[in-house]
Amino acid sequence: MRLRSKQTEENIPMQIVLIDFHLYAYSIALANALAEHCDVTLMLPDKVSEHYLQAIRPKVHCWQFHLWRQRYPLNIIAMAAILRRIKAINPQVVHVLSGFIWMDFTLPLMRRRPLITTVHDAHIHPGDKESSSLGHSLEWKCATRVSVHAEAIKQQLVEDCRVAADKVHVVPHGTYDFYQRWASDQVTEQENTILFFGRIWDYKGLQYLIEAEPFITARFPTARIVIAGRGDDFGKYEQMMVHRERFVVLNERIPDEQVAHLFQEASIVVCPYIEASQSGVLALANAFCKPVVATTVGGIPEMVEHGKTGLLVPPRDARSLAEAIVTLLQDRTLRQEMCLHARHKSQTELSWANIARRTLSVYDHALVAHAARYQPAIPARETH
Repeated sequence: MRLRSKQTEENIPMQIVLIDFHLYAYSIALANALAEHCDVTLMLPDKVSEHYLQAIRPKVHCWQFHLWRQRYPLNIIAMAAILRRIKAINPQVVHVLSGFIWMDFTLPLMRRRPLITTVHDAHIHPGDKESSSLGHSLEWKCATRVSVHAEAIKQQLVEDCRVAADKVHVVPHGTYDFYQRWASDQVTEQENTILFFGRIWDYKGLQYLIEAEPFITARFPTARIVIAGRGDDFGKYEQMMVHRERFVVLNERIPDEQVAHLFQEASIVVCPYIEASQSGVLALANAFCKPVVATTVGGIPEMVEHGKTGLLVPPRDARSLAEAIVTLLQDRTLRQEMCLHARHKSQTELSWANIARRTLSVYDHALVAHAARYQPAIPARETH
């Protein structure tokens, strides 16, 4: 049974503040969906591109703040502005959707009202040079309730970080349909095209896809592997390539308008990760109804239905990875069936309307927990 706050029972829209620092497609989609039920204020940096701002629905109040580079102490000014704005709005719930080191250190000052944090990763990934562990633990220590995208992340928080199990709620990652606005009828699937997309760090396992290439092209000589993303020095990966001409490398930050075309052209999306919690790339593949080949690490098996939306293989196993890719390339009917399953999942379980409903349940639990924590203690009666 869903817990209800007094405000909800009186049919007064819950007033919530969402704060995001870099996952704009994610936060805007959630804000738009929540605005069907709540009075939503979405706080974003002022560097957000216009095409993101245009996607915000009129029901959502958008308030922007100025950020400096992460290492600059001037960000204290931005955090102070956020705190003042929250005080002026006086929301029932504050939800921090993505971490930022200066925000992490501000969280202890935000506990006067129910605070929800979305923890995307319980630990910093191996080789991730952009994320910082400083203040990371405050994201779950200061929160009234924590939202995560997979049971595997919840287990890590409970077992490794000693977070109470009833404090952590699993809400799946919604489908990244934001990028469909750039899809074009003029762009079609390119036969035997394999896409690796996203940040290139050690934990993404790109080397195993490169090692799988000779096995794949032995069966499909016209296959090409598109690698799109930035991160590590790409030289070490180029040295691993047996047939460099089989690869198309876009070692850069991919413009938003190009993302749709890459996924439209792909026959298969491959995530050969050796470590993971969840994956925004899989949420993108789902949005474009692409079958995937991914590894059985972290929360990935919760996102990929083996045999229905993709195939799962062991990590660090180039041969198994190649066999799964070949299986999908040679069976167009299977790929089409997976496309239908992905479309159905994106319109039901992973739709933002459903994600909003599940998020509201987290808010209700947070309201009750916060009220219980701060309710004045009733003095015990004296006995005579």
